Amino acid sequence: MNVTCDRCGYEGSGEEFRHIGNAMCCGPLTFRECPSCKNPVICDRQEMREEIENTAREISLRIEAAVTCKDTTQAKDLLKELCFLNQCLNLDAINDYVRLKKREVNRIDRAAASPS
Repeated sequence: MNVTCDRCGYEGSGEEFRHIGNAMCCGPLTFRECPSCKNPVICDRQEMREEIENTAREISLRIEAAVTCKDTTQAKDLLKELCFLNQCLNLDAINDYVRLKKREVNRIDRAAASPS
């Protein structure tokens, strides 16, 4: 999700805008700080979460393709990326998926390393 500062017009990804805190005690609105002018900008946390979930889905499809092609190096890199994204989402299903795919990648590596 792109965020635009209403003071200076700087536009960037949500990750570029440092999280300051919640706009209210509960609800999806948060304050983020513009990296350019330090102005607090209100963002919708739910919108950002949906974007992160979509990115996680895309990465999981790329992991499946890498595993199918036995490209374990790419699969490992993508699994690291998915783990990083899951720090925001904190979903047990993603943790379970990553654990399962790591085992599968390790089996592929062992099979490739063993003499035929």
